Parts: sequence; C-alpha cells; structure tokens
Amino acid sequence: MTEAIPVTGVNELTLETTDLPRAERFYTEVLGFPVLERWEGSHWTGREAVWVLAGSTRIGLWKPALGISRARPGVHVHYAMGVAADAYDDVVATLRSRGLTVDEVEFGDRAARSAYVTDPDGHVVEFWTWDIRKGNPGPPRAMSENVFGVPAAP
Repeated sequence: MTEAIPVTGVNELTLETTDLPRAERFYTEVLGFPVLERWEGSHWTGREAVWVLAGSTRIGLWKPALGISRARPGVHVHYAMGVAADAYDDVVATLRSRGLTVDEVEFGDRAARSAYVTDPDGHVVEFWTWDIRKGNPGPPRAMSENVFGVPAAP
C-alpha cells in the first residue's frame, strides 16, 4: 500500500456560482457563515469571489472562471488540504516522485506555500501550508513555470 500524504485536513472548498450576491446571501444570511474576504482587482486576474468561513474550512464562492493551475470552471473548481509548513518540501517531493506535475505558488512574503496537482478527472487538488483562520496570506506568486492564473515571481 502507498504511504499517505500527511495532510492536516481540508482547508478549502471552492464552488462556482452564476449569481454571486445570491450565493453570498445564502451562505451568510441563511447559514450564518462570516465573510472572510472578497476577491476583486487585477492581482486576482479578474476573478470575482467571496470567501466564507465554515468552522475551520474556507468556502470560496466564485463566478465562472478558470482557477489557479487551470482548475476548470464547473460546480467544483478545486479543493485544498492543509499540510504542515515543515512537511511541505517532502510533500512536493513525494508528489513528484509519484509522477505528478506540481505547480507551486507562494502567497504574501513567503507566508504560505501551495502545491497543486490534477486528479484523473481534472479536479485540481491543493496542498497548502496556510492556516485560513489567520485571514488572507497575501497575493499569490507562481514559483514554478507556467502556472496558470498567477503572476510569476520577480
């Protein structure tokens, strides 16, 4: 049996919506989840989103658009699992050793790192070092070549 990647849980779930205000009202007014942040502006490459907090899981409500690392539009865009910062390099090495292409992204001033892979059905799976309860780690920067939807690091 293959050794499991040492995840710490699911950080994030991203859902596509064609009516962002309606989705926000449902998650905030009906379910009572607080808004964590809104995505607008050029550093999000034109994507519009609202993020809410459900327990310790961040739920993204996105207008239809390709996500980071080409997460495709649809009902489910991508999901993120938490990994400890000190385990990140080993996680990336393990994923690559298993034949996966890994797109790496940093957020803020090295506040967080993410590794993105794609499953056989085209779902983008993220392994992220950020504790989403801390808020926004800062703008993303691609650390590997040709990461779709994120500016390259200087």
